[in-house]
Amino acid sequence: MRAKIIKTSLILSLVLTLNACGKKDNYTNNIAIVDGNPISKETYTEELEFYQKFYTQEYGEDYLEKEVQRGKSNNDILQKELVDSLIKDQVMINDLKQNKIKVDDNIASSIRNDLEKSLGGKESLKANVAALEVSESNFNDILYNDSIRKQHYDYFLSNNDIKDSDILEFYKSNDKYQRQYKYNVLVFDDENLANKIRKQINSSEDFKGFLNKSIKNYDIINSDFVYEDDHLLKESKIKEKNNVSNVFSFDNKYMILMVNSYNDNENELLLKTKDIYLKEKYEEYLNKLVKKSKIRVFI
Repeated sequence: MRAKIIKTSLILSLVLTLNACGKKDNYTNNIAIVDGNPISKETYTEELEFYQKFYTQEYGEDYLEKEVQRGKSNNDILQKELVDSLIKDQVMINDLKQNKIKVDDNIASSIRNDLEKSLGGKESLKANVAALEVSESNFNDILYNDSIRKQHYDYFLSNNDIKDSDILEFYKSNDKYQRQYKYNVLVFDDENLANKIRKQINSSEDFKGFLNKSIKNYDIINSDFVYEDDHLLKESKIKEKNNVSNVFSFDNKYMILMVNSYNDNENELLLKTKDIYLKEKYEEYLNKLVKKSKIRVFI
C-alpha cells in the first residue's frame, strides 16, 4: 500500500495460533484474545471503516479493490494489517500494566492538539473527520490507540540499556546513513513529452529553468532530505549533485530527477541515525513480547 498508517511484523504472523476450539463467547464478539484480553469485533470494525474511508478519500474509489499481490487486494491487506496492529496494541497495553505504568488519557488529548495545529485549528480537524464520516466517539477511540503506541515507545526509551557507543557503531557501519540527498523531479503523464523536454536539458541550469517556468504541462516534486534507498532516487540512478537523470518510469508517470544538495552534517546525521536505531530496537523488543504472548485469532 502506498501509505501505511498500520505497521506489520512478519513475526506476528508466525506466532499467531489460530484456535477455533475456544468457548463460543470468545469468538462470536471478538476477533482475537491476547493473554486473556479480548479484542472486540466492534473495535475492529470501527477502525477498519475509518481506514477504508481514509484510503478511498486519499487515493480514489477503486483503490481498495486493486490487486497488489497475487489474489490479494489493498483491502485484503488492510484487513490483515489491522488485525496485526490491534493485537500489537493489546500486547503493548499488557506490557505497560505488567510494568505498573498507568495509561495516561491526556496523551490522546495531546495527539489531538498536535493534529489541530498541523491542520490549522479545531474546525479544520472536525471538517476532516466529518469528511471521513467517522463519529467523534470512534475518532477518540482511534486517538486513544495512538496514545497507547506513543506511551509504550516512551516506556521503551526510558527503560533500555542502549548506549551512545552502540548508536555510533551502527552509524559508522552503515554508509547509507552518512549522507542525505535532496532532489527535484519533473513529472510527466506522457512519455513523449518527457523525452522531448529531456533533450532540451544540457545542464543543471537548464533543469532549474524548467522548475521555474510560470506555465507548465508537468508537475514538480521537491523532496526533503532522504537516504540513498529512497524509491525515486534509486530509480533515477542519480546520486551526484547537479547531474540530471534520463527519463525513468515510476508509478505510471515519467520523470526526470536532479539532486540539488547533500546533507553531510555529521551531528545532524547522527541524531537521525539514533532515531532510526532506537525504532529498530523497539521493533525487536515488541516482536519478542508478541512472540511470548498467548494469542488466539478468530477472523
